[in-house]
Amino acid sequence: MRFFKHPLFLGILVLVTLYVVFAYVLNPPIPASLLVQYMIICTVAVLLVVTFDNKTAATFFAPLLALFGAPKMALPRIAAFVVVVAGAGFLTHSAVKPSVTSPLELRTVHPAPPSSLKAYGKTYDLLKLQNPYREEFDEASDEYAEIIKEGAELYYKNCIYCHGDTLDGEGHFAKTFTPRPINFQDVGMIAQLQEAFLFWRITKGGPGLPREGTPWASAMPVWEEMLNEDEVWKIISFLYDYTGFEPRSWELEEKAEGAVEVAVVDPNADLSEEAVDAIYMKRCSQCHGVDGDGLGVAAERMYPAPRDFTLGLFKYKTTDSDSEFPTDADLRNTIRDGLTGTAMPGWKELLSDAEIDALIEKIKVFGYWDGESAEELGLNPIEMGAMPAATPEMLAVGQEQFLKICAECHGNEGRGNITSGKRLADDAGARIWPRNLTHPESWRVTMDTQDVFQRLSVGIPSSPMPEHTTALDVETRWAIANYVVTLRDNATPVSKGETVIKAVRVDGDLPSDPTDPAWDSAPAMTFNMAPNVIKEPRLFTSLTEFVTVRALYNDSDIAMRVDVDDRTYSVPGSELEQEYALEDVVATRDAIAVQIPAALSGTNEKPYFRQGDKKNPVNMWVWTAPSVEPAADEVAVIMDAKGLDKAPAVRDDSTALTATGAWKDGRWQVVFSRPLQTDAAQDLQFSEGIYTPIAFASWDGLHGESGIQNSFTSWYWILLEPTENPTKTLGIAIAAALLAGVLFLILVWRARKRFSL
Repeated sequence: MRFFKHPLFLGILVLVTLYVVFAYVLNPPIPASLLVQYMIICTVAVLLVVTFDNKTAATFFAPLLALFGAPKMALPRIAAFVVVVAGAGFLTHSAVKPSVTSPLELRTVHPAPPSSLKAYGKTYDLLKLQNPYREEFDEASDEYAEIIKEGAELYYKNCIYCHGDTLDGEGHFAKTFTPRPINFQDVGMIAQLQEAFLFWRITKGGPGLPREGTPWASAMPVWEEMLNEDEVWKIISFLYDYTGFEPRSWELEEKAEGAVEVAVVDPNADLSEEAVDAIYMKRCSQCHGVDGDGLGVAAERMYPAPRDFTLGLFKYKTTDSDSEFPTDADLRNTIRDGLTGTAMPGWKELLSDAEIDALIEKIKVFGYWDGESAEELGLNPIEMGAMPAATPEMLAVGQEQFLKICAECHGNEGRGNITSGKRLADDAGARIWPRNLTHPESWRVTMDTQDVFQRLSVGIPSSPMPEHTTALDVETRWAIANYVVTLRDNATPVSKGETVIKAVRVDGDLPSDPTDPAWDSAPAMTFNMAPNVIKEPRLFTSLTEFVTVRALYNDSDIAMRVDVDDRTYSVPGSELEQEYALEDVVATRDAIAVQIPAALSGTNEKPYFRQGDKKNPVNMWVWTAPSVEPAADEVAVIMDAKGLDKAPAVRDDSTALTATGAWKDGRWQVVFSRPLQTDAAQDLQFSEGIYTPIAFASWDGLHGESGIQNSFTSWYWILLEPTENPTKTLGIAIAAALLAGVLFLILVWRARKRFSL
């Protein structure tokens, strides 16, 4: 036990534990450079503690003195010498060799607000500003309840896309943005803030942040451009009412003293009909409608549309095709876990099991199938059979059947590009598009082979996806399901935490053809894209959800291949464009853009991620697809942008940029090329080893997108990987190892002298 209580052991144990927490437990992961800083601080702290008094310090260092000087410790001393020398060399080599770790970016979540604010043609004193509705009405009054209702409608029409249905910052476009939208349910967020702070943040948005808040990265819109003052206060009132938090105020302590104790209600107790109605109205009606008809205030801008419960049709069920309804477990799973890629969130954190079960019964009432048991409804499970192994022979059968049966909707490569010319629609008559099977990140509840088998067997009710039990036997369905799962191998998964596109150096000419095998040598990075919900004219749906990028460079040029999965070939006047065309929409030409700063700031500051800003302009490399009618070739231009308020200026001379695009099987592949160094003063000049911010955008011509109506990414980095100089890196590492060895021997010499006395 003395060993385990020894200060040296305890100090090492503390440092190892902290390292494991910092490196492997915390999420998102801490950058390597910040991890080193944290460990240095922790090491210094441990040393300060153990050297607080002479006795503890002597005990702490005694084993080290013995290791360096005791005659009986010769073999451990030699082993320690080898470890120290080798470790110093290895760590030094790792530090000096070219790194692909992205630069450290620190951000203040709640920066200090200004003392005053100019908005709506007025100047507000934020130290005294109060919510006018909270001052005018009692929070228990009908008038205040109406304010909350109006605030809810405004929130669900404008804020749900990023902050989510449950206000947890997990809206269906939230994953595109860095930093992620605020989680209003977090007790460390609005519960700690005054309403004046929220008024400032909402009206001025991301661009109104001070520098420590990284305004160039925030996707928070400048809402004073789209909402009036009263609407902002109504949304703020709704946020506090929905989350149950009280805004922080100078009178908080006085209110707390006179507060009435609220009775604790068991969330799993039997719920009255009035209580269930209240839960539905608060949690569900904004999307699914007061009457369950899918016509809530948020429904108009949603794709896919919220479910209409009155039809009694549900997309995802484990009952067979002859069973009209899903099981309670199916509905429970949907409510608890949500549907990926839609506005339907998982409610398991906010609703108890009893509340979810009560909502299931209410859903049945809307569809007139309540009060009947599973036996009375005739619900039978899907006959799954035994799941066979995915052998090469089975996958070959699955591929053959997929191309024969599924490809006319999902495309030959599974990207959702319809090859049959059909115009698919849902049960409400709205155009819908087949799932992109190469990106499971966008799949709703279908995650594995068994799920695919179920969807294939019973189809997706209320959609054009048919059941296949009558046409295909169990073995064939398993073969197709196994093959469908392999389609995800044809796409690069969305990056999780990685932000650096590594441009690989090559000898000779760079490829200009998107299909050139040379691109296989470049690491691919895939990022989420979101439609412009930030500034008018806004865009609330997008069929271009992902962008994949590869980069190569040589002595003189850089080339990037940008892949965008696009189900529709929007080349106006072409046969395919006519097949895909939407009614009452004038198609535009598909386009893809690369965005980089016009110059590097030398700090972590960047231009605003949407077309830069007045102080920090950006270069935009824009490729536009050809057109048949009117006739036009594909074109590549360089644009200079200084923000969203003014259209980017097209360069008079864009000859430095070349771009070639090709569309096949539901995907555009565009190769951009430009010299590393140009003569244009407004151009960014590329250099090896320099991290350069980069972002991407695409315009889907099917929806007539143009201008700022497009889909885009946040800022990422591109790095031209520097050529490693082995002589330099090894030389420095060897020198560090020798120095460590010399210092070790000096310590041994001094310790041996003490032991010889």
